[in-house]
Amino acid sequence: MTAIRFACVAAVAFAVYWFGLRGGGCGAPGAVACPAPELEEGVGVTLNAAEVCRAAGYLCDGRSSFQVARWQLDKGKLRVRVRLPEFVDEKTARQIRDAAIEGIMEWDGHPFPLVLDTGEFTYRFWDIGVVWSQGLYSDNAGVAHAGGAADGKRFVFAVDSIAVVVPPIAGAGPLLGPTSDPAALRAQVKATAMHEMGHALGLLHSDSEDDIMFPQFRPGATQVRVSGRDLRTVDALYALPNGATVH
Repeated sequence: MTAIRFACVAAVAFAVYWFGLRGGGCGAPGAVACPAPELEEGVGVTLNAAEVCRAAGYLCDGRSSFQVARWQLDKGKLRVRVRLPEFVDEKTARQIRDAAIEGIMEWDGHPFPLVLDTGEFTYRFWDIGVVWSQGLYSDNAGVAHAGGAADGKRFVFAVDSIAVVVPPIAGAGPLLGPTSDPAALRAQVKATAMHEMGHALGLLHSDSEDDIMFPQFRPGATQVRVSGRDLRTVDALYALPNGATVH
């Protein structure tokens, strides 16, 4: 009887993990459709660069040959963990987080539905976590730690985190520096989170300042939104066999 009870408890625990904590994969309600197997088994496949790059935005810019590296579509959704920054008061922290969320959600549906986890504590597993820090603005204001490796014919892509640097805010703490205009601060945080989320999806830099993936943020000049070219590029990336070589 004890063994049967233990087996039942184990089965329930596994079901809670699989359907609750883990979340549904492709084909589940609100998730992307399951891809054809060949779209996720591209390792060892070579694609013609002239054909791939013709309508791929800036996907091929500056690269004569590269490996397709992106999230596996059979994940279905991407879960993004966005906690409050801890170095400012709660009201300011919520404004900063809201700005970052606005930026991240610009990519919603390209290709994945993005599921946000904003609670203080979580029992779910997330794919991408936002890491906050504070400092003077630089061209490296945010960093996405991405990587991947081949597993047979499949390419397994992962992102450790995206880092969003918040400029100093006067009055938000005893050690913080000069103030920024609140609207300008929100725009910079939104743009940084948006840019780094693009990297987290697998994009590199654009060659045009009209795109959010341009490598420099210029206050008052950078358009704080994802451009049509940004979306064409990410959509083109996810239409290619994952792990394939473009040459």
